[in-house]
Amino acid sequence: MSISKPSCVVFASKYVGEGCARFIFERKDNILQLYVGCEDDLELIQMAQNHEVPVAVWTEVSRTQFIENKMQYDWLLNFWCPHILRENVLSKAVKRLNVHPGLVPHCRGNDGAAWALRLKVPAGVSLIEMTEQIDAGGIYAQREVPYKFGETGRSLHNRLQDEAVSLFQEAWPGIVDGEIEAGEQPEGGSYFTRKMTNTDRVQSGDTRFTLEEFVRWSTSHDFSPGTTAEIIADDGRHFRVTVEEIKS
Repeated sequence: MSISKPSCVVFASKYVGEGCARFIFERKDNILQLYVGCEDDLELIQMAQNHEVPVAVWTEVSRTQFIENKMQYDWLLNFWCPHILRENVLSKAVKRLNVHPGLVPHCRGNDGAAWALRLKVPAGVSLIEMTEQIDAGGIYAQREVPYKFGETGRSLHNRLQDEAVSLFQEAWPGIVDGEIEAGEQPEGGSYFTRKMTNTDRVQSGDTRFTLEEFVRWSTSHDFSPGTTAEIIADDGRHFRVTVEEIKS
């Protein structure tokens, strides 16, 4: 007699979303609905259509429809979807899992790569239980990702994405089968918002750093060719700041 697999609703976006979603599609998990972060998630949309799974962009309209429908799921899986999912969404599933680019309790919230480098704390990825309090749930699995002084935020962020997909692929079979349960998250740690990141990224010209602190600040915010650290001079002009290692 065949045993039906637990039902899943999936929220996914970008590179990590694609890697994790592809894995559960290939496993033939019981995915009843896929929501993507934005209209640009074309690969995810095509993936769902190829597997005949209903797919929609997560908007105010689709959120309202999701809350009002009578569906209940065994699992809600969040793969890098940028939207904050509140209790009225989380409560639609018995269990919830978030793929997070931080070694919680360090660097909860946004921009884990930048803040790990900035504050010289451990970096890594975590599979955590989703609760109303952001990134504060129990830990299903996590993996530390070492880095060296001078690594840029973009470089570490890219490596964390690869490790996030890898960790999910390694741990999900045991999690969904009940062999791996969420353990309590340690106390302490840190939490950051995008506003906090942008505030730290732009410093006035009279900010005082040691040279090592300056390098750490600059490299942690170096996501070039996108954003970088910036200095505002006394006359109001903005300067982009990057530091390049000298290879011997």
